[in-house]
Amino acid sequence: MKCVICGQPIEEGRKHGQPPRLAKYCLKCRAERRRCAKVQYTWRPEYDAYLKAHYFGGLNRRFRVLTCMVRLTGLPRWYIKRQAARLGLTMRIERKAWTRREMDLLEKLVGRVSSATIAKRLQRPESSIVNKLKRMGTSRRVRDGYTMRDLELCLGEDHHKIAGWIKNGWLEDRLQGTCRHNGNGNDIHRIREKDIFNFIRNHPLEINLGKVDQTWFLDLVLLRGREVPEAKLTRDGDAEQDAAA
Repeated sequence: MKCVICGQPIEEGRKHGQPPRLAKYCLKCRAERRRCAKVQYTWRPEYDAYLKAHYFGGLNRRFRVLTCMVRLTGLPRWYIKRQAARLGLTMRIERKAWTRREMDLLEKLVGRVSSATIAKRLQRPESSIVNKLKRMGTSRRVRDGYTMRDLELCLGEDHHKIAGWIKNGWLEDRLQGTCRHNGNGNDIHRIREKDIFNFIRNHPLEINLGKVDQTWFLDLVLLRGREVPEAKLTRDGDAEQDAAA
């Protein structure tokens, strides 16, 4: 048997020496037909005009515009989004440059409080703090121990509950020795990471994984509560103006 397109003999079938009975095309022509049979999306000029007129604003508005176009055109969502990117209509995040004051405060706080507390003090997203410290090669783990407020942010629990763990002897803490009045709790608690890790290992049911700071929790579990030696921040020249992610 010969291919109806190119006239070449059709390759043998499953039984050696016998060509397929129903085959009309050789392997080459069959592959070419499959490539041509793939669905090709047709993009019309009026679609560009519609995107330019409506595709702007927040995520909710853009989602509604995409949903409307999917219903009207039958095109997949990813294809429409790619066309919007081609037209330069995608959202762009403004990068906030790091200032000298922020870098000085970052040096002062890193290793003493959690990255969540640093983010709150600098009024930046926590991801910005984490990525900046990664680029600088500096550990963000607390070396002097967590305060009660730091542990609240990391575990997502109220300080009364954490104080209950300490009272029961489940979580070991140290007092900093600061003289304060009764309204401030008399003293500052310092809880080491290895003690937090031991508490999680011995009392896992007390931890609500839906509340914990996931980045912090993964760091703690993967490093298994090992203490981090004192480390100094290294600035790459005047790279303080690096954009935060």
